[in-house]
Amino acid sequence: MLKMSCQKLSRQYLHLVMSEGRGLYSLRHLDVSKLFYPSTPEALDAEAQAKTKKKNGINKIGSITGLPRPSMYFQPSQRVESCPLSSIGAIALFGENKNKILLSDNTGHTCIYNTDPQSLIVTPNLKSPKATDCVAVSNLGAATRAMSDDHTNLFLMDMHPGSCCFEVLTYDSTGKLCWGALPPPPFFKDWEYKVPLMPDFTVVDNSRICVSTTTATYSFDTVTHEWNKVGDWVLPFRAEYIPELRLWLGLLPDSGPYDLCTLDNLSTTPGSPPPTMQHIGEEESELPENWSQLVHDLVNLGSGKFCIANNFILNFGEVRRSWIPVTVFTGVEVLPVEGGIRMLKHKSKSFRTEFEVVL
Repeated sequence: MLKMSCQKLSRQYLHLVMSEGRGLYSLRHLDVSKLFYPSTPEALDAEAQAKTKKKNGINKIGSITGLPRPSMYFQPSQRVESCPLSSIGAIALFGENKNKILLSDNTGHTCIYNTDPQSLIVTPNLKSPKATDCVAVSNLGAATRAMSDDHTNLFLMDMHPGSCCFEVLTYDSTGKLCWGALPPPPFFKDWEYKVPLMPDFTVVDNSRICVSTTTATYSFDTVTHEWNKVGDWVLPFRAEYIPELRLWLGLLPDSGPYDLCTLDNLSTTPGSPPPTMQHIGEEESELPENWSQLVHDLVNLGSGKFCIANNFILNFGEVRRSWIPVTVFTGVEVLPVEGGIRMLKHKSKSFRTEFEVVL
């Protein structure tokens, strides 16, 4: 039997970082309520109708709408003319209410945008710049209790070996924000180490960061600052622990358009076996022939609701500007059912552009 969920979203917006060209970036906010029906029964009814339309050959992935207005623009302090995208660095959402956005550039300059009062503060430089694909983890309970009474901490680790590749943002003894260096991962000492295209990581017990290389998985204890090797297996995707489900949730890569999966029995004890993976939902819509998927991402909105962001390229053949980027945002709900859980799709919104980062 399916249990009905009427819980409200704990987040009001998705935060979208978009390149405006010439090294300029904008920060926009998408109202996530537009991705969901008012209730689970309405979503179930829409799902049934969508299956009927699919049988009748009708297929649609959200209507293309106008972009949300930017709340701010920002420009990194240094830009590489030959490759403007290299000017942007790590961008991460953190804070007790997920209301702070860290913005950084390729020189390590940082600032924090607070979405609630819409304020911007300059923060200390990173000890070493971080790339956009770095490991970013925030608001770990045990780490917060160990470092300060404030519910603010942000861990950033670059998977490229270098000086001070692993840092944490927290408060010092005087109450000022600062970056602290952390021990680098032991796999950097492995001569056969290869930098993964996209690092897969997650959090276990709200205090341990699990990171996979291309061949093994390691764990970092944010309280003791110690590393250990968990096992010679890798996480199948970037996962997030969902307390309501007591499971880790994520998107399986290269499964287009998306495949939502769970992980169970994930342990950081050395020698632990790999976690159990289960498929719980996938996009069933057949894409038009000229649509090609680039990447997809999953954002937790709380209360069992999520947003799946898909980046596509629409190819129109050998004509001037023969392709255009399209990003599709889909609201999904994960519901407990008899014998497990299932994914329920709500609404989709599409934009004729590609976003650099979706938070």
